[in-house]
Amino acid sequence: MEFYRELGTAQLDQAEAVLRRWWCEAMLDTDPEADQMRKAALEGTLHIVTLADILACREQQGLPLE
Repeated sequence: MEFYRELGTAQLDQAEAVLRRWWCEAMLDTDPEADQMRKAALEGTLHIVTLADILACREQQGLPLE
């Protein structure tokens, strides 16, 4: 219900951001390593990459950059 409430009250220009955030939540909930990722994030040991690295990787794979 929280998803519907947030999406229903979001400004039109913010609807996509709401959907993306909830999609990430849903995907993390289905990830068998989610608990390990949360633990690493809390401990400050989570592997991180730069946005430039992500965009370069997406570009190499022919994926959209938007």
